[in-house]
Amino acid sequence: MASAWSKLRGHQEQRALFARSLSHGRLSHAYVLAGPDGIGKRVFARLLAQSIFCRECPPGQIEACGECRACRSFEAGTWPDYIEVGLPEGKSEIPISAIAGAADKRGREGLCFELSMAPQASSRRVAIIDDAHRMNADGANALLKTLEEPPASALILLICESADALLPTIRSRCQTIRFFPLTEADVRHVLLDSQIVESPEDARVVAAMAEGSVTLAQQLLNPDLRKLRDVVAREFALFEAMKPLDVAKQIAEELERISSGTEEQRQNAQWLLRFLAEALNLKLRKLMAGDFSEPLLQRFGVRSGADLLSTLLDRILVAANQIEANSPVRLVLDALFDELARMMRLGPVSAR
Repeated sequence: MASAWSKLRGHQEQRALFARSLSHGRLSHAYVLAGPDGIGKRVFARLLAQSIFCRECPPGQIEACGECRACRSFEAGTWPDYIEVGLPEGKSEIPISAIAGAADKRGREGLCFELSMAPQASSRRVAIIDDAHRMNADGANALLKTLEEPPASALILLICESADALLPTIRSRCQTIRFFPLTEADVRHVLLDSQIVESPEDARVVAAMAEGSVTLAQQLLNPDLRKLRDVVAREFALFEAMKPLDVAKQIAEELERISSGTEEQRQNAQWLLRFLAEALNLKLRKLMAGDFSEPLLQRFGVRSGADLLSTLLDRILVAANQIEANSPVRLVLDALFDELARMMRLGPVSAR
C-alpha cells in the first residue's frame, strides 16, 4: 500500500509513539506538538489526522493510503470531521472568532463548537491549532473550557515551538510530544524533493547551515542573504592579514543595504554571525591541511584545531548575545572583527 507518510522526513519515534497509543486504546484527547519552526510538525499533525480518517488504514496503526475516499477528501480540504485554524495572514494573534466564533455567534461556531458536534464520516473529529501560542487570552480561555470537558470523539493537536509559551492550564491538560530538528540529510532531501533549490550542491550548502529547519533553509535562499554570505566568505579568505575596521565597514554596509529596519538588521546580523562561523570553520580546515597549521596552533597554545575553533566561536557567541540584547549592531561588529583579528595575530589573552 502506498503511504501518504512518504512526504514526511524524520520524526519516526513520534509516529511510533502515536501508533502505540492508538493500538492500546490510549490516545489522549489533546496533544502539544512542540519543537523548532520548520521541521515538519504541521505536516506530521495533518498526516496523523489523515491516518485516523483513512479507510484503508489497519486498526491500531498510523498509516494513510492517500487513495481512498477519505484520504482524497482530506487532501482536497473537504473532509467534514477535520478542523484547522492558525494565524491569519498579516496578523500577530489568532482571534477568538477562530476558536469560539464571532461576537454575534459566540459558542455557535468556531473550533470549539465544531468539536462538540458528533463526527459525520468517521469515528473522531480532529482539530489542529497551528501557532497555538498565538491565541489571544480570550481564545485560550475558550479552548481551556473544551479541554476541561473534551468531547469523547475529539482529538486536539496544538502546534507550537515551545509548550512553555502556552498557558499552564492548557499545557497541563495536554500531553506534550517533543519534536527535534531534522538531520542535515533530511533537510537536503526536502529541499530537492520540493524543488526549492536548483542543484544538489545548493541543497548541500544550505542544509549545512539550516540547523535542521526547512524554514531556515528557505530563508538562506534569499538572494540578499546569499550575497551577504559571499561577502563574509570573501573578506575572510585572507583572514590573518585582514584590516578589521575595513572588513567591519564592508560587511556592515552590506548588512545595512539588505535591511529595511532595525529589527530586520538584527535578524540579518544573526545570519551574518552564522556565516562568519562557517567561514572560520572553513579557514581553519584549510590551515590544518596545509603548512601553516602547526605555527597557528602554537600561537594559540592549543592542542587541536577544534580547540582553536571553539575559542573563536565563543567570541562570536558573545556578539550574538549582545545583538540579541539590543546592543548597537555596528558597534558589536566593529568590536568583534577587531578582537578576532587581534586573536589571530597574537593569540587569545589566556594563551599568552
